[in-house]
Amino acid sequence: MTILVQDLNQWKGAAVLDPADDKIGTLASVYVDSATDEWLFAAVETGLVGFKKTVLVPLDQAAVGRHDIRVAHTKDLVKAAPAFATDEELGPDDEPRIYAHYAMEYSPAQTPSGRRLARR
Repeated sequence: MTILVQDLNQWKGAAVLDPADDKIGTLASVYVDSATDEWLFAAVETGLVGFKKTVLVPLDQAAVGRHDIRVAHTKDLVKAAPAFATDEELGPDDEPRIYAHYAMEYSPAQTPSGRRLARR
């Protein structure tokens, strides 16, 4: 199923599940390819109140359910991803680390900032 950027607001706060139906966390925001506006990563809040962190999980092969988003990666893999504060911007070294964590090919975009992800 194609997930459209304009659908983003209705999914904020939705449960993010892994392939085994384990809840990973809740959708905080989405990072898109700044050139194509395609969804690339979900920013997922995990942990308990006071100990929350945000991790990114790829949205390739993601599917939306009635009240949740199911991603193709296991809860353990996602929770081991590089974490950052929910309102923190990604630094220049974060993007390559996130791609490497999920064994995804990375090439910096040709943008003035050199970054390809934009939060929506």
